Amino acid sequence: MKSLVIKNGIVLGLFLAMVVGSVFAAEKVKDIVGTWNYEAPYAPYEYSTGKLIFTENGDKVEGKIKIGEYEIAMRNVKVDGVKIEFSAYVEGELITIKAELKQNTFTGTVDYSEGSMEVTGEKAK
Repeated sequence: MKSLVIKNGIVLGLFLAMVVGSVFAAEKVKDIVGTWNYEAPYAPYEYSTGKLIFTENGDKVEGKIKIGEYEIAMRNVKVDGVKIEFSAYVEGELITIKAELKQNTFTGTVDYSEGSMEVTGEKAK
């Protein structure tokens, strides 16, 4: 009887951890969804500022990069707590952006074939 209570307690604890984890992850996704203004000061001028636009599609986050009038689809968007990672093709060059959110700002890096550079941003109001 005692082992049954312990097993049920463990199962209940694991279930609660999964529910709380899912709610926490959902809240972080909601924090990411929206428009973010970015700056990459070491990028070529035409790419040094723009917008990252994140949307929620079911249980996935999708997005696009908007540079002036051009829009580039994000690929493989991954959200892990306060970290986000995605890639995109810019003029045939695959870039990968990895960033960490801190309230309404983010800092991160853009990796490309010749190295990496800093990127920062702020959620649009």
